[in-house]
Amino acid sequence: MTSEPMSHRYVLVLAGGRGERFWPWSRPERPKQLLPLARDGGSLLAATMARASKLAPPERCLVLTSADLVERVRAECPRGTRVIGEPVGRNTAPAIAAAAMLFQRETPGASFAVLPADHAIDDRDAFAADLDRALTAAEQERVLVTIGIPPSRPETGFGYIERGAAAGERRYRVATFTEKPSRDRAEEFLRRGGFYWNAGIFAWRADVFLEALKKTRPALARALRGLAESQDFQTGLDRVLPECESISVDYAVLESADNVMVLEASFDWDDLGSWAAWARRQPRDERGNVLYGDAVAVECDDCVVVGEGGIAAALGLRSMVVVHAAGATLTCPIERGEDVRRVSDAARARSAR
Repeated sequence: MTSEPMSHRYVLVLAGGRGERFWPWSRPERPKQLLPLARDGGSLLAATMARASKLAPPERCLVLTSADLVERVRAECPRGTRVIGEPVGRNTAPAIAAAAMLFQRETPGASFAVLPADHAIDDRDAFAADLDRALTAAEQERVLVTIGIPPSRPETGFGYIERGAAAGERRYRVATFTEKPSRDRAEEFLRRGGFYWNAGIFAWRADVFLEALKKTRPALARALRGLAESQDFQTGLDRVLPECESISVDYAVLESADNVMVLEASFDWDDLGSWAAWARRQPRDERGNVLYGDAVAVECDDCVVVGEGGIAAALGLRSMVVVHAAGATLTCPIERGEDVRRVSDAARARSAR
């Protein structure tokens, strides 16, 4: 059971990603978080906002996205949600720090959760209970809490967190962070135990995070000082963010701070980073195929076929992805789904010629 949302709690949703691994379904004007990839057929962003509503009311939820996506993102959010466009992308550390400054100015002592907009989580009650636990710890102990996902396979596309000494129920000091290990190291982590996938979901007090940033990345903290002087957050962000370095919060703060803890998640989670990841959560036909939209599979096994704006058809294929959307078609082995970004890069380069 979670506590009632508290007046000093906020939620920051990061919705600036482009999700190019789902090309051609995803495009710059319709990135991954706006695609109907949730289990109920809605967008991942809408599902994220439904989870956020269990932590704070819409007026205390802030969504940061690309400036050109503000209206599309706002359409997926509950009325009252603040949606702010970033003039340039600068990764997660500047975005989180900017939000922390806003929340601290509005409510001294504010705490907030950081949620990526494009993850798949079905157990909303377990999610809300875990985030309530994480926020409570952050409010009481001045710690930076990250959520760790118990790994189910030797995944090389995720970062890993090694837990240290126990600090409470399912909560531990962080011993080490590892970015996207080799297959051998990922297998070793599973054998040894005590490692989690880094979900990119966090909970902390705004002032505690900003204090840590000043220690670990003082130049970035200085670059953001002008935001505190601006009466209008959007205007200040437009002026300050382009001057900030582009760096993730993991590199900027978490890997250097001495007050980081990991809470072991009790909820299901997937970052849906590939067609195969999405397919794992979808219903399949009698031959193991995932079909979406105008899709036909004849004598196929374990394929993903997606048709939007035209029929996508597959014949006699095994473990393949066939997607037709927005006037473009992708065909590749499902195990090469992590490489689809190379195709979108090549298509973009061809269009630029």
